[in-house]
Amino acid sequence: MKGEASTLNERVRAIAEDHLSGATELTEQLTEVLREVLSLSPAATAEALGAELLDIGEHVIRAHPNMAPLVHLVNAVVRATAGAETLEEARSAARHALNRFHQERQENARALEAQASALIPEGACVLTHSFSATVLSALRAACARGRSFSVVCTESRPLGEGRLLAERVLALGLSVTLIVDAAMAEWAGRCTLALVGVDSISPEGVVNKIGTRLLALAARERGIPLYALAESGKFFPIPLSASRSQSPAEIWETPPSGLTIWNEYFETTPLELFTGILAEDGLLSPDDVRRRIREIDIDERLWSRLRSSPSATNSS
Repeated sequence: MKGEASTLNERVRAIAEDHLSGATELTEQLTEVLREVLSLSPAATAEALGAELLDIGEHVIRAHPNMAPLVHLVNAVVRATAGAETLEEARSAARHALNRFHQERQENARALEAQASALIPEGACVLTHSFSATVLSALRAACARGRSFSVVCTESRPLGEGRLLAERVLALGLSVTLIVDAAMAEWAGRCTLALVGVDSISPEGVVNKIGTRLLALAARERGIPLYALAESGKFFPIPLSASRSQSPAEIWETPPSGLTIWNEYFETTPLELFTGILAEDGLLSPDDVRRRIREIDIDERLWSRLRSSPSATNSS
């Protein structure tokens, strides 16, 4: 049991330290970890099991405070244990919640993939920024429909995850161009449309990789549409933190003494700078997004931790 617990802790730590994978991939990984926790947890009561799930979830959310799907996943499983009277009832309810959450995300992802692929016309040139599994799925679906088009990927500094997307898109048999981030305004004028993924959406805007706002401004200046692809699990009622300092060494390994290096991964881009937010059920306006967000309900225990943690949110 100690060995299994150690392995689970290592997997939780790996998820927390993974800054290359997107929200979709990390949510899938955390889902599998929570499944194993339900089987291996030494908790003696339903309350203790719920607390353990909440602790693990909070740890991962603190590490990735911009990723709304992680919050919704933890919310679903913690709420499922809240009304259970026995440990077995809590385990069963939590497993059911994980299964339902996973199934709904898969259904939403397929629907969004179909919606997004329809945005890509024959002969298009698609500009994208950072790595997004959702964008990749849309490109793959457009290929499956027989469309021929090309893709331009930004390098996405400082971690360069745009190179990973470029590799994946090349494997689809598409023509791909990799550009430095500073060239996105130039290339926006050569492209047909721009697509980006989303880590979270609040009433204030879309949280995504730093540089997304520059892409939005470039797309507006060049007159091309920009769409953010976001299934409903990306929506969240308060702005998750887009501000979190990262290692200066990622920018310059041996900088001169006294130099200040600013390195953050995420930023918020106002909803109004997008042509539209594309969800699984169609294109949404800023007002549509805000209306949908008002309907979200978060477990009070998780909500309390999120609001009290300066590393998790921008507002209290």
